[in-house]
This record gives sequence, structure tokens and C-alpha cells, in this order.
Amino acid sequence: MIQDTLDFFTSQWAYVLLAGLAARVLYNYFQRGLWKVPGPFIRGITSIPRVLSAYHGNSHNDDISLHRKYGKLVRLGPNLLSISDPAEINQIYGIGTKFIKSRFYELSSAYDDEGLVPDTFVLTDKALHTRMKKNAANAYSTNGLIQMESWIEPVTERLVRKLRRQAGQPVDIASLLKDYAMDAVFAVTFGRDFNYVEEGDVLKMYGVLETVSDYMAVIGQVPWMHKFLLARPLVARLVFGEGGGDKEMFQLAISEIEAAKKKQSEDGPLTFLQRLLLNQAKNPASINDREIMTHAFGNIAAGSDTTAIALRSVFFHVLKHPHVYEKLSEEFSTLATPVSFTDANKLPYFGAVIQESLRMHPSVGMMLARLVPAEGAEICGHKLPGGTEVGINPWVLHRDPEVFTDPDSFRPERWLPTETNEEHLRAMNRCFFTFGHGAHTCSGRWISLMEIKKIVPTLLINFDMKLVKESEYGFKNRWFTPQHGLWVEMTPKV
Repeated sequence: MIQDTLDFFTSQWAYVLLAGLAARVLYNYFQRGLWKVPGPFIRGITSIPRVLSAYHGNSHNDDISLHRKYGKLVRLGPNLLSISDPAEINQIYGIGTKFIKSRFYELSSAYDDEGLVPDTFVLTDKALHTRMKKNAANAYSTNGLIQMESWIEPVTERLVRKLRRQAGQPVDIASLLKDYAMDAVFAVTFGRDFNYVEEGDVLKMYGVLETVSDYMAVIGQVPWMHKFLLARPLVARLVFGEGGGDKEMFQLAISEIEAAKKKQSEDGPLTFLQRLLLNQAKNPASINDREIMTHAFGNIAAGSDTTAIALRSVFFHVLKHPHVYEKLSEEFSTLATPVSFTDANKLPYFGAVIQESLRMHPSVGMMLARLVPAEGAEICGHKLPGGTEVGINPWVLHRDPEVFTDPDSFRPERWLPTETNEEHLRAMNRCFFTFGHGAHTCSGRWISLMEIKKIVPTLLINFDMKLVKESEYGFKNRWFTPQHGLWVEMTPKV
């Protein structure tokens, strides 16, 4: 009798669970405004395929394939749509857009005793975001850039010396370029570096940054899980130790600010930090210590990885294409040494090579997610309800054959006005998403480009470089797309 009763209730609960699951599947798929959006059926009912794609580090290729099959608008998840239509860029990312950042960005939010740390990467408050961009604008200006260049020169010389010592044997410059980028961004930000080029990851930052990037890539597809994971202090301590991941890096930025205040001066070339402190001294209300710390930390945390990714892409594609290598070397022969950013910035073919390298391999491999405003919006002919998560993946947009002819081929000439008409150039530049778009364009892009435009010609002037072990070159998409295995034989020219 008892067993019969248990069997009855067990079977009833099984039916209830199955009915609930079926209802959830139907609800997910037939959400208002979304069920007509093309895409695989499974993507419309669950986020699991998206999570697995991110976990395996191949979501950029999956997204490209889905767009080539389904068109400009593709459903990647129950409430997630990917867009590759250039006509929708301004609506989603333009200066006056009503679209705000999605919950994905909560995963990289940091908090202190005053609450949310005001990082431009995560801010959804437009007024605060505008203030943060404005109060550091002159530190990213052309004049500021030229002054900061002198801080990079010793780092550049150090890398050349190390590569000369390693001449005659294959060198994995993938890791060296990251060390160079880390030292360079420390130097321009604080006026000193930590000798990463010679000593490696002395501050133990790489592991933290990689863990955060991996976490964002996977858990960012199901951001509601964050509150059960790294958002909990106990979990964060278990993963990162007592430092809590980014706390040690924030503390480093704070200590550098305190040291810089004690020897503040307008004499000599100013660092990024010194320029912010001068802004504060002239107008204390314009920027506070907390905001200065955030800007400095952001330079280090984001600037090193993105620059290293860009450098690897430039060197890989240049060395893989002999005609590009030859033409670039010829253009570099006009440069005086040490190479100045001002001179290198005038070289048209070099500029085209950088642009094409960054098109082929953007540093961000996932969509820059936004939320449709409450009143809804029409995208690619579909009326979407407020709260729908949408975005453009730079890898998808950069492979659009309607914008970039033969998009899978490395062809720097496409960026030259002698090869492409003005209208097409404008269209390509509008779709160039390596540094983002609109108000959220990366503020530090010119620091990154300065590093690139100094070290690439410097190495090609000093060395004959040959790509070896090409099969070992690759990467996994973990939000950022850092490559590994860039093996090169370096032969000194002098």
C-alpha cells in the first residue's frame, strides 16, 4: 500500500517536472519578438550551447559560421541575438544610443568601501561614464602621448638586447611581446616598470588576468550565476587567495599614486599618472583619487593583453607573407633610430598592415553586449522587446564579405586609398571594431598603437626574422584572444 502511494506521487512529480520543463522550453523559444529570429532551435531554448562554445574557446568561429548560414541577425541564446549588419552599429553603439551594457559586464565589476569602482569598462551610468572619459582625455591626447613615448624607449632597448642574446635559436616571441607590453604600459602609466622583459611575471598578474578573462567568457553567457560564484567573497578567496584577485593590483595603483603625489612636478616628460594628478591639482572637483586609481589600473589590466595580442598578429601576418615583409622593410629603411612614434605614424603601408592585422585578429573575441531599451527597438527588420540582449562580435563584423572583400585573406592593400575608393574605405573603417565604437571606444588605443609603431619597426630594422614552427601558433577565445607559440628565428643585422 505504502509503496503504491509512493509510486503514485513519484510518477505525478515526474509529470509535473516534465510539464514544467516543457513549459520553460516553449517560453524560452516563443518569447515575444524573438521566435521569428533565425538560428538553431536549440539556441532558442537554452544557453547551454553558448556556454559550451565559450568553454571550448571557439565561439568566434561558431558565431561566424552561424551568421554565414542564417544572415545578419542570429539567435545565439533564448534572449541573446548577434548582429552583423553595419546599418545597426550607430543605433546600438552610437554616441546617443539608449542601449546600455548588459549584465555580462557585472562579472568584471569591482567594489570598495564606497561601492562600485567607477571603471569605464563596466559603467552603465552615462553621466559618470562621460565624466570618467573627460577627466582623463588629456592624458590620452596626442601631446600626452608624445611625452609618454620617452618612457617606453628603455623597455624597447631592453627587448632588443635580450633578443640579441637569443639570436641563432628559435624564440617564442608570443610571451616576450606580452612582457614587453606589460613593461611598456607600466612605464607610461607610472614612470617605471618591473622588468618583465628579463624577469617574467614578477608581480604574478598574468594568472589573475587569465582567470578573470576565462571566467567572463564562460560565466558571462549565464551572468545570473555570478552571484553564486566569484561575487561571493569566500569563493573569490578560494580562487585568488586572500588578495582577492584584483585587490593587489588596485593596491599597487594606490601606492603609485601616493608616491607620485610626493614628487609631483610639471618638469620633464609627464607620465599618464602625473598628468591626471596635475588635472586634480588644477581642479580638484574634476577627478578624485578613486577615479585616478581606476584609470591607472585599467591601463595595466586591459592595455597589456590587448597590445600583446595586436603585436602577435602583426608579426605573425608579416612573417607569413614575404611580400608584406619585404615592402614593410623597405618602408622602414626611411626611419631614423631610435624609431619615433611621430615618424612611424607617417608610414602609410605600415598603418595598413596594422589595420589589417587587427582586422584579422581582434583582441576581443565575443560580442560587445547591450540591452534593448525598455521601449523596444527594431533591428534588422525585427521588432525586439526591451531587455533583449544584443551585440556585435568584432570577429563576425570583420569577416563580413559585403564590407571586406575576400575577408579571410590578409591583404593590407585594402586599407590604402590608392587601392580602395573613399566610400568603401569609410565603410570599412566604420566596421572596424577592434577598439570598440562610439562613446565606448577604447581610450587607451593610442597608447597601444604607439607601442606597436615603435617596437615593430625597431625589431625589423635590427633583425632578420623568420617564422618557424608555424603549426604551434594558435589561440583560444577567452573573451580576449591571446595567441601562443609564435616561434621566430632572429638574426641580428649588425
